Amino acid sequence: MKDRLNQLDILDHLIPRIRDIRRMGAAATDLCLVATGMVDAYVETGLKEWDLAAGALIATEAGAVVTTHEWRGMELTVAAGPSLHAELRSQIPS
Repeated sequence: MKDRLNQLDILDHLIPRIRDIRRMGAAATDLCLVATGMVDAYVETGLKEWDLAAGALIATEAGAVVTTHEWRGMELTVAAGPSLHAELRSQIPS
């Protein structure tokens, strides 16, 4: 439940600043959509290394920035183009 409440807190801060939210399913698929430019960004908590490995490599090779850092006791992953990535990271509550 804590994970979902933290995700809700992220959404609460980002919703006024974004146009839409899409939940596709697999992290690898979502990261590939960031790589192609079909999706502007990807923000998710609680991913494991195997969830990220292939998609993060593809997105990074396409020019996206993919980071995972500790946030409120869990892992937070953000993927987007360089300028949007920096903006998203600055908008996520601490």
